[in-house]
Amino acid sequence: MDRTIAIVLAALFLTSCEQRTVHKTTEKLAAFDVAEPPSAEMAPTTGPRIAYSYTVSYAFDRPTVAQVQGDQLALCRRLGRRRCLVVRSTLHTPGPDEHVAADEAMLLVDARIVAGLNQRLDVLAKAGGARLTERQLTAEDVTRATIDADAKVRAKQALAERLLAIIRSGKGNVGELVQAERAYATTQEELDAARQEQASLARRVAMSSVTISYFYDDTPGARSAVWNSVRTAGDTLATSLAALISAVVAGLPWLVVGGGGILLLRRMARKRGWRRPWRRSPPPSPSRRDDTML
Repeated sequence: MDRTIAIVLAALFLTSCEQRTVHKTTEKLAAFDVAEPPSAEMAPTTGPRIAYSYTVSYAFDRPTVAQVQGDQLALCRRLGRRRCLVVRSTLHTPGPDEHVAADEAMLLVDARIVAGLNQRLDVLAKAGGARLTERQLTAEDVTRATIDADAKVRAKQALAERLLAIIRSGKGNVGELVQAERAYATTQEELDAARQEQASLARRVAMSSVTISYFYDDTPGARSAVWNSVRTAGDTLATSLAALISAVVAGLPWLVVGGGGILLLRRMARKRGWRRPWRRSPPPSPSRRDDTML
């Protein structure tokens, strides 16, 4: 029994020692100059781990967002899921009364090829009538978190192996074995969580996120007055013709009724011998006037 307790205490003591070693290593890393290349012996363990993320924005003068986004996502899919993965994409088709469309796509790209892929994405966007409006690069140093996660995995794994050895030996009373089994189960859960954190940090370093924004603005007045006038000339002409046709159609019944009434009045006036008050009889001709005087 004493030997069992001593082994458990020794395991816990080793775990605390490893954790103190991790803190000392991370403190040294915090003061480490990343601009200075590390030595060949220390590079695999203390080299900087940088997670990069990119943000790109494109503006469109033509409604070609769907075409450009489709070409870019197809390029990513052709590279394979290990080198490029489409995480999220949105595509909004504006209605007849909508003039603004804002869409987005998010990719996870192998950090070793992300620079070349960004250039190819720009070429596809330019071919589709888009222009680059913004590009951002964010670098996050996850070296300290990676070292802590690696050390935590090693410590929990070592402790789990020692506890498992105690349980398999069967030494000690029932209560001590039950406590050892509970401690082993807790340690396994913590080990799984540490491994997940370790894998997540490794993915962040190996795969860079690329967020692409697409913006199309067709709002009247968004461009110059000359461009808007040329662009809306057809709409203006169509609107004028539509108004003229509506006016003719609306006034046609009144024209028929009014024309029929005028014709009826003229016919009645002819039958009764009415004359227009403003029409006077023509003056006598000069020859008839001379004959009367003679």
